[in-house]
Amino acid sequence: MSMGLEKVIENIQKEGKEKVTNIVQDAEKQAALILEAKQKMIDDASIKKKQELETQITVLKTQEASSVEIEVKKIRLNTEKEILTQTYQECLKALSALPHKTILSSLITKAQKELPEAAYIYSNARDEPLIRSQTKMSYGGSIDTLGGIIMENKEKNLTLDYRYETIAEFVWERSLKEIAKKLFT
Repeated sequence: MSMGLEKVIENIQKEGKEKVTNIVQDAEKQAALILEAKQKMIDDASIKKKQELETQITVLKTQEASSVEIEVKKIRLNTEKEILTQTYQECLKALSALPHKTILSSLITKAQKELPEAAYIYSNARDEPLIRSQTKMSYGGSIDTLGGIIMENKEKNLTLDYRYETIAEFVWERSLKEIAKKLFT
């Protein structure tokens, strides 16, 4: 072979190697850019997922805290209700322990003023003799009550309820906010 041909071959090989090197370098640059872009996408996705998880965790914590608060409120309200019921029962017992003669006498007087046409009077069995001794009204029979009276007109279409339970319930409902405030603050 001639020297000139060898030089041409050598030049072609040299150019080929340079082109291959350039192509490889370009490919490596492209690969690096692609890897960088993919890494950025992965990082962005990771950050986004982390933020979503943190948001979900916050929401779950808030829901759990709300559930606990609601449960605590339920327990407190039930406890308050039990205490109020117990207090109401104690009030009824205290009311029934008062001197019946004086109370019944004032209830009969008050009821006769409010229902002058009253013809029948009712009370518990314990108070029947006391009632009969304090009024000429017909005794209508005994009723299930701690104390007090019920009066009715002759037609039995007008009734006046002065049982201890009714009086206590009326006062209780009217005073419930104040009672609750005193008991629970």
